[in-house]
Amino acid sequence: METNTIIEVTEDDCDDLGHLNHVTAVRYLETAREDWYRACGLYEGLPEGVYTKSGVVVNINYNYADECFLGEKVSCLTRPVSMGTKSFTLYHEIVKPNGNVAIHGENTSVIMDIEARAIVPVPDCMARHLPKRS
Repeated sequence: METNTIIEVTEDDCDDLGHLNHVTAVRYLETAREDWYRACGLYEGLPEGVYTKSGVVVNINYNYADECFLGEKVSCLTRPVSMGTKSFTLYHEIVKPNGNVAIHGENTSVIMDIEARAIVPVPDCMARHLPKRS
């Protein structure tokens, strides 16, 4: 399953060079990752803003290939790569309106039970979308 989160680059998102700040780009991908979790049903049945489980990033590797500028509406694509017993990897792209991939890479995360403060196995609602690592 792939999700597509559209975000418009705002003035607050830009650095002194007039393009999307690298830290803000990671925040865009965090938003896209949360949208993927929602699409999987991780928060299903819970009131808005109430979470019993949360993703915790353990590794990020993003490559910056092109600039994103103020006012551009970029597509933040998220798709599954693989899963182990407790960790999983998602692939991300930020695609410019002209179709150029500006940023791409992978994020490995685990799911934490917030109350127990413990890492738990990948929930079934997510696991069905993630191929097992070989």
